Amino acid sequence: MLPKRLLASISAIIVAPTMVYSAGLHASGPLNLIQVYELALKNDAQLAAAQATFKAAEELVPQSRAALLPTLGVSAQTADNRNVTDESVALMDGRTKNFNSHSWSARLSQPLLNLESWFSFKQAGMKTEQAAVTFAIAQQNLILQVAQAYFNILYAQESLATTIAEERALQRQLEQTEQRFEVGLIAQTDVLEARAAYDTSRVSRIDAENEVTLAFENIRVLTNQVVPAVEGLDRNMPSNPPVPAVAEQWVSTAVAQNLSLDAARKGIDIAEQSLKISRTGYAPTLSAVAEYTQADSGQDRTLTNFANQTFMGGENSTNTVFSLQLSIPIFSGLSTVSKVREAGYNLEASQQTFDANLRQISATTRNLFNTINADVSRIKARCRAIESAKSALDATESGYEVGTRNIVDVLQAQQNLYSAQRDYLNARYSFIINTLQLKQNAGTLSPKDLQELNVYINGKNNPDQPYICG
Repeated sequence: MLPKRLLASISAIIVAPTMVYSAGLHASGPLNLIQVYELALKNDAQLAAAQATFKAAEELVPQSRAALLPTLGVSAQTADNRNVTDESVALMDGRTKNFNSHSWSARLSQPLLNLESWFSFKQAGMKTEQAAVTFAIAQQNLILQVAQAYFNILYAQESLATTIAEERALQRQLEQTEQRFEVGLIAQTDVLEARAAYDTSRVSRIDAENEVTLAFENIRVLTNQVVPAVEGLDRNMPSNPPVPAVAEQWVSTAVAQNLSLDAARKGIDIAEQSLKISRTGYAPTLSAVAEYTQADSGQDRTLTNFANQTFMGGENSTNTVFSLQLSIPIFSGLSTVSKVREAGYNLEASQQTFDANLRQISATTRNLFNTINADVSRIKARCRAIESAKSALDATESGYEVGTRNIVDVLQAQQNLYSAQRDYLNARYSFIINTLQLKQNAGTLSPKDLQELNVYINGKNNPDQPYICG
C-alpha cells in the first residue's frame, strides 16, 4: 500500500541521512534547505515522539497473539501444619501432630475456540498499520514545518532588507527636504512630513529585525541547534502551475493517497473489529487443558501390610488430568448488549469522521490548486507592480523637483514601491508553501520535493539584485 511505501522511503532517510553533523549544539556557516531538514530529522522532538509511539503500537501484535498460543504455568506451595488435639489421644497413638506439607503442579492450556482473542489479534494488526500511517503523517509534517521555518527566515530577511532600503531612502529624502527648507524653497510642513515618514520607517525596521530573530528561533525548535545563517533563494526560480493541470485529478489523488484519510479508513476497520469483539460476549469458549499435580501431605499414617506388619508412612499423591473446558455465557447483567451498542455508535462516529475528513480534504485540495494558479499570476503581477511603482516614484520625484508635486506625493510613491516589493516577496514564498501543502494533501509530499527546491537555494539571493519579471 502507498502509505507503507511512503513510510519506508522517508524512514530510510531517517536511518541514513546524507549528511551527518557532530553532536554539538551549534552549526557553523550558512545552511541550505536539505541541511536544515537533516538536522531536524535527527533532533525534532515531535518526530521522535511519533516514532516511539509507532514502535509501541508494534508491540500490540505479539501481545494479542499471546492469547491464541498455549500457556504453561508452574505453581508450588509448602505449609507448616500445627494440629492441636487432645494430649491423651496423642500419647496413645504416638503420632506427631506437627508436620510440613508441600505440593507443586504444572498446567498447560491451549485455546481451541476464542473468538474474542482472534478478533483482537486481527484488530492489533490494524492498529499497528494505523500507527504506521500516523508516523508517516508526522514525517510529512516535519517536511512542511522545515520548509515553512526556512522560507520564513528568507522572507523576514528580505523584508528587513527592503525596510532598511526604505529607511535609507526616507533619510535621504529628509536630508534633502531640510536643505530645501533652509534655502526657503519649501515650507516647514514638508520637513515635518518627511521626518514623520522617516521615524515610521525606523519603527518598521526594528520590527523587521525582530521578525528575523523570531524566525531563526522557530527553526531552532526543529533542529535544537543555533543556525547562524541560511542560504538564499535564487530570484530566477520559476513559478509554474501545478501538474497535472486539472483540479479533479489532484482531488482523486488525495482521496486515494492522503495519509490522514488512510488513517481514518483504518479507524473504520478498527471500529468494525471492535464491534465483532463486543459480539463475542455471546459466544462460547473452548480450551484444552493438561494438568499434573504432585503433593506430599507430610502427615504420618499407620499402614498394615499383608503380613500384619505395621509401620508409619507419609501420604503422597500424584495426579494427571487432561480435560476440555467449555464456557457458555448465559447472562452477564446486560453488559454485553450495552457493549455491542457502544461499539456500534463508535463505528458510526468513525464513518462520519471519515466523511467529514473526505469533504474537507477534497475542498482543501481544490482551494490549494486554485490558489497556486493564482499565486503564479500574482507573482508576475506583483513583479510588474514593482516596475510600475518605480516608474511612478521617478515621475513623482521629477514633478517634485519642478514644483508640480508635493512631498506627500513623493513619500506616498516611495511607500508604494517598497510595499510592492514586500507583496512580491510574500507572493513568491506563499507559492512555495502552498505547492508543498498541495502535495501533502495529495499524499505525495516527500524529501524529494525539498531536494528539488534546494537546487535554487544557492546563496545567490542578493537583496540588491533587480527583480526579474517573467
